[in-house]
Amino acid sequence: MLLVAMAILGGFVGFVLGGKTGLIIAVGLTLFGLFMGQQASAKIVLRMYKAQPLGPHQAPELFEMYRQLCVRAELSPHPGLYYIPSRMANAFAVGRGNSSAVAVTDGILRMMNPREIATILAHEITHVRCKDTTVLGFADIISRTISLISRVGLLMMLFGGLSGDDQSGFSWLWTGAILFFAPTVAVMLQLALSRTREFNADRGAAELTGDPLALASALKKLERGITGGFWKKVLRPGLRRKQPAILRTHPPTSDRVAALEEFWNEISTKQTSPVLTPTQRRIPASLPRVRRRPKYHIVSGIWK
Repeated sequence: MLLVAMAILGGFVGFVLGGKTGLIIAVGLTLFGLFMGQQASAKIVLRMYKAQPLGPHQAPELFEMYRQLCVRAELSPHPGLYYIPSRMANAFAVGRGNSSAVAVTDGILRMMNPREIATILAHEITHVRCKDTTVLGFADIISRTISLISRVGLLMMLFGGLSGDDQSGFSWLWTGAILFFAPTVAVMLQLALSRTREFNADRGAAELTGDPLALASALKKLERGITGGFWKKVLRPGLRRKQPAILRTHPPTSDRVAALEEFWNEISTKQTSPVLTPTQRRIPASLPRVRRRPKYHIVSGIWK
């Protein structure tokens, strides 16, 4: 429903800008973005992060855990498993179909225990299984199209090249208001979509591992890593201010943890231990500790 709402908003903005012609242009730009997005494979994103493929000979226990999760998720072929040499605590899924992949950083592997790592991998595998990477990619393209059309329309109005009465029947004032606020509405819808998929991925991870409390523990660790410990909060309280919930791509950690604990209450009467019991005891010796601090890259817009 959220994706359909975004698509309707994109068509409406195009119509406001140029009537039927604007609507056709909006649809054309969206289709062009989808085509280009399909051409940009997961390899490009992984190359940006300097990700390295992980095989059974490099990290046998971690790879076996990942393989079991993919089998339980009934994924065929299995998405590739990649290692990112970064101290950032992060994990993500990228790509679609045969080109899909799951990547984990050195930081998150060293922060989590084996049970928590299993649930994090299961979370990303659920994103792939439910085709969230495709859905969210489509939403991103629509959002960017709306933003582009709105900016062009506002510039045309600013320099006298557009009159709302001529094309769509809207007054000049209403046309300007719609073009100005449409990108914000699109972003809100996109964020809402992202949050719903995160809740779904949490649930999927809990079902795959039978260990929702381990995922809740991992989320709490990540939250502490972002907000910092006691002394960081005391000495630098304004360093990482929390965003309003409506502006977050992920739901608040407390809400996700509460949902996982509720799910555990549902299944605890049926099982007393996790379905998947990881055998990994430590991070593989073949993966040396990363000493370099994370840096923000202006060109790519990512931390690594």
